[in-house]
Amino acid sequence: MIIPLIKYMLASYTRSYRYFAPVAFILISVVFIYSYRPNPILDSYAVTAVLLFIGSAWLGMNFLNHDQGRQSILLIVHSGSSRRFYTAQYFTVALLSLIFSLFAVLYPIIFGMFDKPITFDEFALGYVGHAGLALLGISLSLFFQISFMENQGRAAGLLFMVIVLALAGQSIVQGLPDSFGFVPYILPPVSVMINLFMHAEGMSMLMLTLTITYLFIYSFILLVIYLWIACRKDAANAIRKVG
Repeated sequence: MIIPLIKYMLASYTRSYRYFAPVAFILISVVFIYSYRPNPILDSYAVTAVLLFIGSAWLGMNFLNHDQGRQSILLIVHSGSSRRFYTAQYFTVALLSLIFSLFAVLYPIIFGMFDKPITFDEFALGYVGHAGLALLGISLSLFFQISFMENQGRAAGLLFMVIVLALAGQSIVQGLPDSFGFVPYILPPVSVMINLFMHAEGMSMLMLTLTITYLFIYSFILLVIYLWIACRKDAANAIRKVG
């Protein structure tokens, strides 16, 4: 039941033409970063992964608001449950971001933009890191859509502030006591992933695996919280209408 919903949502979004700005931002940013060669592999991936995180947050907010909620009630009824509808929404925009993740990782390889041949481990780390940050951006955008914040100017400003804090996580704790080292992990762990890309060669496989796993768990927890809140809101609205 979810696959037909995803197909419908993709068709609806592409017909709206609202996708152009965030998609153009992602594609142009990647091409611009590799406008000169040669480039270090993982350092370059760190930059494009951050740009993809920002672009995916924009894409997610843009996708979730593209029909202003006009079709939501009908699609919820058609899908059979609120949870199935909201899950399909997430999977739809996640699919788009995973495709852009592949583009960001493959583009410099295809056009020979790196300073040395890329290894399979570097490629795998690059794609998983891009995909993880893309999903994190989407998961954050869930809480800033019009059904959560009617004032979309304020929502965009707050999302921008969260993005800045996520990027600055490691910098915030510099110079502070070691007891504050947990802060970048409480914030969306973008700075943690930047650090991973920049110092991957000196990290153990265990540390790499734990960091990447934490990134995906963080995104999953945000999704679960969103589904819980959204479904409760729908149930409360239904009860209010009946009453």
